[in-house]
Amino acid sequence: MDNFEKIMKNNLKWSEENLQHDPEYFQRMKDIQTPEFLWIGCSDSRVPANEVVGLKPGELFVHRNIANQAPLSDINVLAVIQYSVEVLKVKDIIVCGHYGCGGVRACFRKHDHGSLESWLSYIRDLKARYRK
Repeated sequence: MDNFEKIMKNNLKWSEENLQHDPEYFQRMKDIQTPEFLWIGCSDSRVPANEVVGLKPGELFVHRNIANQAPLSDINVLAVIQYSVEVLKVKDIIVCGHYGCGGVRACFRKHDHGSLESWLSYIRDLKARYRK
């Protein structure tokens, strides 16, 4: 079985388990996105947002990117913030970092990361500005 087949099989199992536990799970879930929080976090696969804060699906609106950034030039994060505040009426925005962040660590190395460099430039600029 290749990786894609494994993921699809896992998804089917997850779906079946949810329906077995609660036959109305998906019908109910489509109407309950009422999060109180927006989580801006790192894309790191070791930091699952809902699990870290102990919230269920629908209780946390999530935006993830390399090194959990929210630069004013990123239209994606701006759209997420606007939607979460104006439409979902979130009460709090969490910008969450984590130990061992590869994105932040990359900013402290003298290595060309190719197309990732433009994204890392925001952190590198801050590092240079507040070096002392």
